[in-house]
Amino acid sequence: MSGTSQMIQFLPVHAIISALFSLMLTSMIPDRFEVRQRYAVIIIFAFILFIPVFGALGIFLILIYFRYFQYFKERTEFYTVSTPPFMAESGGLAQGMGEGGAWSRLRAPELPRGMRLKALLAVNAGGGSNSSRLLQMATSDSDDEIRLLAFKLYDQREKVIGASISEALHKLREFDDQNDEGEKRHLFRSLAFSYWEMVFNELNNDLSQFFIEQSLHYATQAYNAEVDDHSLLILIGKIHLRKGDFQLAQKFINLGLVRGAHRDRVIPYLAELAYRQRDFKALKQFFTDDPLLRHKPGIGPVAKFWME
Repeated sequence: MSGTSQMIQFLPVHAIISALFSLMLTSMIPDRFEVRQRYAVIIIFAFILFIPVFGALGIFLILIYFRYFQYFKERTEFYTVSTPPFMAESGGLAQGMGEGGAWSRLRAPELPRGMRLKALLAVNAGGGSNSSRLLQMATSDSDDEIRLLAFKLYDQREKVIGASISEALHKLREFDDQNDEGEKRHLFRSLAFSYWEMVFNELNNDLSQFFIEQSLHYATQAYNAEVDDHSLLILIGKIHLRKGDFQLAQKFINLGLVRGAHRDRVIPYLAELAYRQRDFKALKQFFTDDPLLRHKPGIGPVAKFWME
């Protein structure tokens, strides 16, 4: 037979035998290697098909080695640590009526409704994203009265900030050249902080990106009119931190520190920047340089964890 005829007859037979051999070798893959059978068959089949003798022999010897001789007795890239104190949760009711104590009562349906309503009001009295998140969770409660009150409190919180934004925008539209520039800057500043309040309290998450951009826009306008406002500089830094622009965030936060911001207020954001950039040495140094932070509520347990 000619070389072409031989090749035409050889290829189908070789492909069939390669496929069967691939199925056999795939079944030898150790269970500890979590691989998809289909992809494994394709890869092994390609080796055997294009490297007829040495490909099959090489894969066979590799699988024999990993199946019977190679054992990973210790995974050095993994380790265990004790649960940090600020992450530990208790199954029982907390003694106080802070966020933790209030939520422990809200999620206990066997408690009297009056006690759970007081807990819901205690949650609403707090500020920040945790309080808003707990109100959102309470909107799915099995008790209709608690669920409706949670909806009302959450909606009321959004309306108060929304009214402040609407009032400032209305005054800004009526602003003319005869008005004081200081008043205009005050409106820019008020809008920047109000929009950020919507983001910080996690209100209307569908528009969070819009709120972030608006807050940055008005904060920049206010900053251009007055560069010595350290609170505004910290706000711009926090916005850039939220957007993931770490260099600008660090620039404005450090500038706020230079302009007179209290160090205890700035260090947590610098520590978060160091953590996000995986600079753990700098992170520990921030807390070590300010040991009094370990006694502050909120940030205290975090500082204590890293200082130890």
